[in-house]
Amino acid sequence: MIKKIIAAALLCVSMSVSAQETVHYGYAPDVMAEADMVAQGQGANGFLAGLICLDPSIDPVMARLEGHQILGVRCYLRSEHAQARQKRSYIMHKTSPDAEPTKKVCDFAEGWNEVYFDEPLTIGTTPIYVGMQVYEQRGQAHPFVSYGSASVPGACWINLNNEGWVEYNGRGTLLIQAILDNESAVLLEDMVYAQVATTPQTVAPSETFDCEVYFNNYTDGEVSSIELQTLGQGDATPYVTEVVFDTPLAAHEGRNIPMEIYAGSETGVSQWVQLTVSKINGEEAQAACPGLSYHYVTVDAFQRVPLVEEFTSQNCENCPFMIYYLDKAMHEYEGELVYVTHHTGFVNDFFTKPGEEELLYLFGGQTTFNPAVMYDRRVFPDKNTPIIGASVAETTPYTEAFNMIAPMIAMAEANIEFTHDADAQTLACTVSGRVNSEMAAAGINTYLSVYLVEDSIPVSDFYFQKGLDDTEEEGAPADLKESFRHNGVKRHVFTEPLGNLLSLGANNDYSISFDAISLDPQWNLDNCRLVAHVHKVNKDDMYDNEVLNASQKWITTAGAVEGVAQDREIVRFAVNPDRTIAYSADVKSCRIYNLQGQYISANSRLIPGVYVIEYKTQAGNRGTYKLLVK
Repeated sequence: MIKKIIAAALLCVSMSVSAQETVHYGYAPDVMAEADMVAQGQGANGFLAGLICLDPSIDPVMARLEGHQILGVRCYLRSEHAQARQKRSYIMHKTSPDAEPTKKVCDFAEGWNEVYFDEPLTIGTTPIYVGMQVYEQRGQAHPFVSYGSASVPGACWINLNNEGWVEYNGRGTLLIQAILDNESAVLLEDMVYAQVATTPQTVAPSETFDCEVYFNNYTDGEVSSIELQTLGQGDATPYVTEVVFDTPLAAHEGRNIPMEIYAGSETGVSQWVQLTVSKINGEEAQAACPGLSYHYVTVDAFQRVPLVEEFTSQNCENCPFMIYYLDKAMHEYEGELVYVTHHTGFVNDFFTKPGEEELLYLFGGQTTFNPAVMYDRRVFPDKNTPIIGASVAETTPYTEAFNMIAPMIAMAEANIEFTHDADAQTLACTVSGRVNSEMAAAGINTYLSVYLVEDSIPVSDFYFQKGLDDTEEEGAPADLKESFRHNGVKRHVFTEPLGNLLSLGANNDYSISFDAISLDPQWNLDNCRLVAHVHKVNKDDMYDNEVLNASQKWITTAGAVEGVAQDREIVRFAVNPDRTIAYSADVKSCRIYNLQGQYISANSRLIPGVYVIEYKTQAGNRGTYKLLVK
C-alpha cells in the first residue's frame, strides 16, 4: 500500500556551528528545534554519567562499520565542567554498562565537546558503549542534554550518583556520539532514521493511527522526500508510504512530522512497529538502525480523556486559591480534560447533591478534604492517596498531574448523545460504549456516572464563596475575587451517587438511556455540558477505583467553542468539521502559527498537531492560546 503524505515544515536551529568537522555517529541529531532540547540530571551534588549503546547485532550501520575505529566521544553539556584535576570528568568506552571503563580524563566546555581517546577503539561484532561522566553540582544542575522527541530502545543509559546503570527509556536520546575515522564517512551517507515518537496509548490492529514520526537526516545534504516502510508485529509485508517534506530536511536535522502509521495485525499490550527508510530523494538508501516503538494494540483502542475531580465547598476558605491555579493550568493544558466538582467533604452547600457524601469513601475513611483534587482517582507514585493538593501559587503541580494521567491506557469508552427540546425546556441523553475485552473477561465490575454540569456561575449573595476576600495569603492573586467563578457544578445527576453498574452485551458494549429532565431557566445552557465517566467502585480498597475513561458534550454550539461564559474574557478556540478554526465571540482577530513559528492562514484546513494562536479580543486585550488538533 502506498500513500503520499505532505509533511509539515519545521524551523530548526543548529546547536553547533562546527557540527560536521568530524565524522561522528549517534542517535541524536546535530540540528534540532530548541524546544526539543531536554536538560537531564539529578539536580543535586553527585556524579552523573551517561552512555549510548552502539550494537552491530541490531544496528546495520554499526555492522557496516566493522573494522573501522572510534577515535573519541562527541557530547553536549549545558555548562562548563572543568573537573579533570579532581579526575571527576572524563569520556569513556566499555563493553557493557557494568563493565570497567576505559577513560580519558578531560575538562568539558559548555556546548559541544570533541574529546579523543589515547588509543582508538576498533569496531567489531559486539556492542560498544561510549559516553561521559561529570560531577553535577546544584549550581550547575542537570548538565546533560537529550533530544526529547524520540527515544531509541536500548540506546541510552544513565548512572546517577554511582547508584547503578539504568536504561534511559522514554526520556529522549542523549546528545552523545562516537567520533569515527574519516574513512567511515561514506558508510554514513544516504540514510535517514525514522521512529514513531508520539502516539496514542492504544491503537487498533491493522488500522492507521495519528502520531508524530521522528526523522533524523544523517546525510550532508537536504532530503526532500523519502520512501517509508512500516512493519507492524504480525504483518508479513511492510506498508510503503511516500513522504514529501514541505521544507526539506536539512543536513543532520532531526524533526517530528504529524502523520498516520499502520499498526500490525497482532494484538497485545506491547506490540512493536518498525519504521525503515528505503529511499531518499527517489534513490535507494543505505540501511539505518530500524526505528522501533511499542504499542498496546487492541480492538478496544479508545481515545482517552482524563477526569479531574475537585472536592470543594462554598464554605471552604482555601478553595478559591487552589481553584485559581487549577483553572489556569487546565486552560493552558494542550489536551482535553473533563472537570467536575463535588461539593462535599467539609460543609455541604447549595450545590451539594443528594447522596454525594457517598463519594467520600475514596478518601479512605477521612472525610474533611476541601480543597482536594483527584485525577482519574489514581494513586500516584510515592503517594498514599489518590489526592494531589497544592497550596503554591503556580500551575506546575496540576500540570504534572495532568501529564501523568494523560498517557494511561483508556479501558472503556463513553459516547454521549442527547435531545434538547428548547420549547419544552427538557433534556434527555443516552450514553453508550464498550469496556475493554480483557477487563470484561476478568469479571471486573464497571460503573457509569453521568452528570449535567454548569461552568462559570458568577458569585452572588446566593451563590456565595468564602475565601475571596483573603488576598493576604502568600501568592494569592490580586484578581482572585474578580475572576472567581463556580465551575464544574453538577446541576443534575442522572445516575446513582456511585454510578450505575453496567450490564455488558455480547461485545462488551452497553447503552443506557435516561429520561428527560426539566431544565431550570436560571441555568445558562451555553455553559452547560453533559459529562460521563466509566469507572470502578471498590469501597474496601481506595487504590482500586480508577476512572477507565471520561467524555463530555456541550449542550449548545456556543458552549462547545467558548467552554465557559465570556464575562471573564476567557476565549475559546475549536476545530470545525472541515478542520478550520472556530472561535468565541470575544475574539476580534487572530493569527495562527505552528510550533515552529510558521504563519498558518486562518482559513486553512489544519493537519494534526499543536498550534499557537495569537488573538485580540473585542475589548482590545491580547493573548495566546494553544490548540491541539487531532
